[in-house]
Amino acid sequence: MKRAARILVGGLVLSLALSAADIAGLWTGQISGRGGEKQDISFQFKLDKNSFSGKMFGDEFDVPVQNLRISGDRITFFITTTNYYDATQTRFDFSGTITAKEIQLTRERAGVKAKGKDEKAKNGDQTFTLKRLT
Repeated sequence: MKRAARILVGGLVLSLALSAADIAGLWTGQISGRGGEKQDISFQFKLDKNSFSGKMFGDEFDVPVQNLRISGDRITFFITTTNYYDATQTRFDFSGTITAKEIQLTRERAGVKAKGKDEKAKNGDQTFTLKRLT
């Protein structure tokens, strides 16, 4: 029984490591900006020992990925941006699906009030595809 438990735990650790290996590297795509124009968006994900990390590249500065979680082919994380002029912070939540060559992500602005009791607000929600560069 102990051996079966060890094999199960080992399999879970291995599956997490394989999922992390699937996202390690540089990923890039395009997202709609203000006025509908396309803007480049890029992320770098890393596996450091047994933890995941990442950052989103920006025009003027890079933003660390926070609370990066991978479960099977699902990925979730968030970033927090700070307005240069008034120091207000905005959080964006990302969730999606990982394949060998693509990550399908949805970006949602956190803290946007729901339109109705059971209806989720969709203000600014965007779905886009990242492709692996490295």
